[in-house]
Amino acid sequence: MLNMNISNESKNKDAKLAPVKNIYMIVAMTEKTNAIGINGDMLFYLKDDLKYFKETTLNHTIVCGRKTYFSFPRRPLPNRKNIILTRGDGSYEGAYTLHSKEELVDYAINNPNEDIFICGGDNVYKQFMDVASKLYVTIIDEDQAVEADSFFPKFGDDEWQLVFESAYIEPETAPRYKFTVYDRK
Repeated sequence: MLNMNISNESKNKDAKLAPVKNIYMIVAMTEKTNAIGINGDMLFYLKDDLKYFKETTLNHTIVCGRKTYFSFPRRPLPNRKNIILTRGDGSYEGAYTLHSKEELVDYAINNPNEDIFICGGDNVYKQFMDVASKLYVTIIDEDQAVEADSFFPKFGDDEWQLVFESAYIEPETAPRYKFTVYDRK
């Protein structure tokens, strides 16, 4: 396990935290139901989305839950600081471990020049939705609801402003999808 620079200040865990400038989320989700996965796996193999994820997070920090971390085909993801958010006491070779939202927020505040990407799973997304300042969302076309057991939290234009939207990518073996970026208002 690697050491992290985290202060030991006590925090009120029930207090609502303000958005943190350098905490972002990156996700691929369906358009209508916000589905992100089933049985611990992605819904679709989207080659250009995987490339986009790599290019966007390269040389930055990624944060995910333990189950998401173990779903990666290669661990830790190369050329990124990997942080696993877990309640357990385990350590993971080449990765840092944090145990709470408050620890990660404290880390982000103490490292303001470090871009931190939350990348799943659904419980981790839910925990950090109120503190993320930017969303990188791959939106997958959804004619009808897909079978899924993991979902990204609902969000809307009351709190988020669309600042980028790509043209649709239309693969032969998966639904079409596009890349979007939202800033918190």
